[in-house]
Amino acid sequence: MPLKGLSLIFYIKAFARLIRLPNVLIILLTQFLLRYCILLPYLYAGEPGSISPFPDFLILVSITAMIAVGGYVINDYFDVKIDSVNRPGKQVVNRFISGHAAIKLHIIVNVIAILLGFYLAWRLKALTFGFIFPFISALLWIYSAKYKRTVFWGNFIVAGLSAFVILLVWLFEFFWLRLNDLLFISVLPGIHWVTSLFIAYAAFAFLVSMVREIVKDMEDAEGDEMAGCKTLPLVAGNYYTRVIVGAIVLAILILLVFAQLTLYRLSLSVAFWYFIFPIQSCVFYLLVKLFFARDKQAYHFLSTLCKLIMVAGILSMEVILISN
Repeated sequence: MPLKGLSLIFYIKAFARLIRLPNVLIILLTQFLLRYCILLPYLYAGEPGSISPFPDFLILVSITAMIAVGGYVINDYFDVKIDSVNRPGKQVVNRFISGHAAIKLHIIVNVIAILLGFYLAWRLKALTFGFIFPFISALLWIYSAKYKRTVFWGNFIVAGLSAFVILLVWLFEFFWLRLNDLLFISVLPGIHWVTSLFIAYAAFAFLVSMVREIVKDMEDAEGDEMAGCKTLPLVAGNYYTRVIVGAIVLAILILLVFAQLTLYRLSLSVAFWYFIFPIQSCVFYLLVKLFFARDKQAYHFLSTLCKLIMVAGILSMEVILISN
């Protein structure tokens, strides 16, 4: 293969790593499944044509993806020194792309996302909806510049934004429903069930993301300490951090048991068994491996396992729909 072609492949891989392409794809998958596996069958069962227009939903998904990309880019910009220790072979900023170019990319994607957000707000006749996006963009900047290096707050922000990716879809649909009083009244019987599903998935996303972020702090402790960060593992130590993470994992298991009992009462047997094997068994395995993890490689495995659990949880939406 010519050297030029080889360099192009390296740059494509580096760009995909910079924007965290797998994570962005998970976000897109999540929002599409929420629309077609929860909103459409449970809220609009009798009036499927009344769901929000697909072009508007596509804009919402694009905004979410662009703000996520902007967040990942600015995070790598502020973490250049830390990544040179924690991930020397995977560093992108100042290796494949300059810090100045990273800032420009961050600004461009966020400006486009914010403008599209206000366009959606105009479509929904709800100006307040548009202000959500500059707020999230600013929060990601502040997180990368400051809160990522503090105890707990950085983890809380990322976990909260993971949950908000889910809640945003319902918030958008709710504003759409407000435009038509008769439609709102007709779907009112299904709103409670749909809201409960969104809250359950948001809680799951929040807790799994919280675990993953703290585990990543344990994995990156060496570089974080060099940079003067005050993450939970550096302040409380790995033992107490494992205890805290273990408590959150137990909370996830309790949430899953509650979800399983609900599925059992609704006679959704396929979904019931799906929750036991691909999801609950992996969460239990995570809990066991957590208390044996002692090195960077083990923490990296736990972080990857958290991502797999998140994907398995997302796919359960389709399983619930099929088993209904």
